[in-house]
Amino acid sequence: MKERYIGKAVLCTAFLLIFWGPLTTAEAQVAISPIRVDLSDDHTKDVIRISSQASSTMSYQVEIVSWSQSDERREIYEPTDEVLVVPPLFTLQPGEEQIVRVGMLTDADPSVERSYRMFITELAAPQEEKREVTGVNMRLRLGVPVFVAARALPSASLEHIGSKQMENQLFMQMHNSGNTHVRISEVRFHAPGAEEPQIESAAIYILAGQSGYVPIVLPDTRRAGKVTLVTDTLGNVEYELSAAN
Repeated sequence: MKERYIGKAVLCTAFLLIFWGPLTTAEAQVAISPIRVDLSDDHTKDVIRISSQASSTMSYQVEIVSWSQSDERREIYEPTDEVLVVPPLFTLQPGEEQIVRVGMLTDADPSVERSYRMFITELAAPQEEKREVTGVNMRLRLGVPVFVAARALPSASLEHIGSKQMENQLFMQMHNSGNTHVRISEVRFHAPGAEEPQIESAAIYILAGQSGYVPIVLPDTRRAGKVTLVTDTLGNVEYELSAAN
């Protein structure tokens, strides 16, 4: 059964970027299925179904970019001609559905998975563009992960290579030396002396051969404890943190 995303947003001029979590402010609403695309040399194209659950006509722009990660806690997006999405623009009436086609334009890499983001951005209606707006406003923007599997057998790993702390929030830097991504769906932190671990839902990707950060909200400013990362490829991965980590 394919996963389905339902997002809501207030109509506005700035973009709100969401990767896997639901948006809870109302006026515009869209449902997306599936919420991830996996391609390969044996499966070179797929479709995303986008349906409107709004009460008014909405227009959207679709684009795809290459996706990488850096050591500065940034997601890096760059133009690409390796994957195509069509149509790039469409309008949905209330209750209407649009099929967006995603297809490979180049062969898969022999050794490493390629990663992309397909962004679906809500466009302003002509009357809204003319309307004078004050304050901070937002517009819905959804990022759907797109992966092209390597020809080689998949492998993944998670190595804790460092941490950064800002008050009671800790950022664990994780490195994936494998050739396919790791998705973290849950983060558990068990502080010394605590009866139960602190559990947070997550939607974090550590891309193939790259490093990313896992945020943890500490019960206080002490970082010592046991961290369990629940992943889709490696199962539960545990790390012991000391005050010096």
